[in-house]
Amino acid sequence: MQSTEESPKPTSQKQIDANRLNAKKSTGPNTEGGKNISRRNAIRDHLTGQVTTLADADRTIFDQLRTEIVADFNPQTTMERKLAEAIAWDTWRLDRLRAVENNLFALGEEENCAEEAAPPDDYDTALTDARTFRAESARFDVMSLYEQRMTRNIHKNLAALRDIQSERKRQYQSDLAEEVRLARLNELNRVPIQASTLPSKNGFIFSDNQVAVTAVRQRHLETIDLRFKTLNNWILYEDLLTGSTDSFLQTKEETSEWLARHRALDKLNGQSAESVTMRRQSDPAAFGLFQQ
Repeated sequence: MQSTEESPKPTSQKQIDANRLNAKKSTGPNTEGGKNISRRNAIRDHLTGQVTTLADADRTIFDQLRTEIVADFNPQTTMERKLAEAIAWDTWRLDRLRAVENNLFALGEEENCAEEAAPPDDYDTALTDARTFRAESARFDVMSLYEQRMTRNIHKNLAALRDIQSERKRQYQSDLAEEVRLARLNELNRVPIQASTLPSKNGFIFSDNQVAVTAVRQRHLETIDLRFKTLNNWILYEDLLTGSTDSFLQTKEETSEWLARHRALDKLNGQSAESVTMRRQSDPAAFGLFQQ
């Protein structure tokens, strides 16, 4: 029984000559002008101090990718930025590796078209891809190893970056809490809030306004928690518990008399509480709220 496996086609002399010609065209810039253009593509990285060379089109795309990835992580220290930059670089390398893999198959297709007179159909394309994979299996194995390593690097650096940022944020909140406690004491003593001009125990420096705003916000949150614990539930939820309209979302006119209240029920029918809340935000006087 004859095997149905198709044997690889020998490379023709015409294709060998074409490959050699293409290789000569890919040796980089030969003229002085071309070399000068290549030098202008080389840029020294501001973080690592290393010189990198990319084509103009690649440089634009890479810079945008790196800027967006670094911005996503919002690094605040040098180590955080280095980890974010490493993730950006590995992402770029991983994308380029996948492009090279696709281009290898495209190159095999191009070489097959150069040998065949008729345009290839789906069957020819499938066989060409199989031949390319068999002929370049060693390269595909190496690219697979590279892909695994770069993927591991991305995950490793991502985990390290998250750990560093989590610890920094924990230290920041801890030191800010101490400054706020001192600011609350100043409030009780009727003394203006002034943050320390010296770094905190973890090296943070806070502004007066930052500490003052945080202290006031904390006091307001504590106040509302205390009121919720001490107020009777009927005062807080009477309207909602009885199935009536939320009185907090009614205007002064709507609550002034019984008829106005019933008109408010019709007016609010089909409207969400959020939409009425936004109306109250834009026109606080209509709801009887004090202007700041």
